[in-house]
Amino acid sequence: MAPCVLCLRNDRPMTREHVIARWLVIKLRGGRLTPADEGTAERIGRVITSVCAECNAGWMSVLEMSFRSAMFGRPREGAIQPQDRVTLSRWFAKTAILLAQARGHRLAGLPGDARLATGMPDELEVFIARRRRPPQRLDYTIEAASEGVRSVSILVDDVVGHVATRGVLTSGHGTRLWPLRSHTLRWETLPVVTSLRSS
Repeated sequence: MAPCVLCLRNDRPMTREHVIARWLVIKLRGGRLTPADEGTAERIGRVITSVCAECNAGWMSVLEMSFRSAMFGRPREGAIQPQDRVTLSRWFAKTAILLAQARGHRLAGLPGDARLATGMPDELEVFIARRRRPPQRLDYTIEAASEGVRSVSILVDDVVGHVATRGVLTSGHGTRLWPLRSHTLRWETLPVVTSLRSS
C-alpha cells in the first residue's frame, strides 16, 4: 500500500479525497469549471486523490473550516492576522501538494514528509496576490519540471496562492505569505497579478 502523501504513514486505511472541497466548489459556483490553461477537460471539483483516513477526517477537516473562516468569515479588508496567514499558507500548501499528486507528480524538492499535520514545511514558500476580475473564481495551474512539479498556483475567489519550494518563486508572484514575515500584510494592498502564471 502506498503511504499517505501528507503523513507518510502506510498503516492507515486510504480514502478518496476531493482536492477542492465540495463546499468551496458550491460557494464559488465552480461545478462546471475546468482549469483555464491546463489543457484538461476534468472539472476542478472532480479532481480526486488519495490520503489516509486519519488525515482526511482529522487535521484536514479542521484546516478546511479554518480556511473557510479566514477567506469568507468576514470582509477581506484590513490586516491579515498571523493565525490567518498560517491557515492560508497551510491550505494553499496542502492543496498544491494534492493537486501535484493527482497529476501523478510531487512538488519538486519537497522532502517526503510534508509535516502539514502540525504546521508548515520549512522547505515551502507561499506567495499571495489578488487577481482583479478573474475570468472564473476557482482555478489552478501546475508548472511542471523534469524533476516533478515546479510550482502550483491556486485561485480562490480573487485571491491567488502560489506554492513552491524555497527559491523558485519571485516577487512577481505576489507578496510572501510564508515563511511568516514581521511586516503587516493587508488585504487591500496585496499585489495584483494578471495571470496565475505570473513571473
